Amino acid sequence: MTSPFLLYHKIDLPTADVKVRGAFTPPKAFARQMETLVRLGFAFATASEMAAHFLEHGEFPKRTVALTFDDGWKDNLTNALPILQRFGAKATIFLVTSCLGKTTDLVTAEGEGPREHLSVEDVKKMSSEGVEFGSHTHTHHHLDKLELADIRTELTTSKELIEDVTQKPCNTFAYPAGFFNDAAKEAVKEAGFKIALTTMYSPLSGLDRFALNRTEILRRDRFMFRFRRKLASLS
Repeated sequence: MTSPFLLYHKIDLPTADVKVRGAFTPPKAFARQMETLVRLGFAFATASEMAAHFLEHGEFPKRTVALTFDDGWKDNLTNALPILQRFGAKATIFLVTSCLGKTTDLVTAEGEGPREHLSVEDVKKMSSEGVEFGSHTHTHHHLDKLELADIRTELTTSKELIEDVTQKPCNTFAYPAGFFNDAAKEAVKEAGFKIALTTMYSPLSGLDRFALNRTEILRRDRFMFRFRRKLASLS
């Protein structure tokens, strides 16, 4: 079953040196995907809005998707935001807070060079225009590999930084690379997050709002028949 949480990374064209290109969605394809969602009658919600609906009703809203973006790339502002605004689409961006304002290869794919992240001013601008910001940890360490004290530091540092920048509660979390264990999941709850998203391809039975799968949108989904196929089981 398709998850109503759609996962994107970069809304951009890969440069010639990039070998692993799956995380790149071309801007024109992204616009066609948003147009398709609107034409098919889907509504848009932030990740925290989805969590609030789930807490109240025990299920996610029908024919509604949450657009999520991992890592906080600069192209989310320059390329994605104008398209989101054109189609009235809400979005949640998960920030690696140590990367704010930096050009770094900390979270790029193997073999890919340094890439620009959103700055503090970018986040403030986008937040003021309705984009939600969640935590993707402070340094993008896989939480299943860390001691509990270090997990807590990753969570609280990032959460506090985001709240300081946006002056809004940071209620949403995405596990780096989707990896977590029971200790990490409990730490996420204790830190005050309302929902936590992974990337695991698991069934949506027995929903756990602290381990929710997402439907990853890859570069090959620029072909609309592939994108529509991923939406087919959403109701």
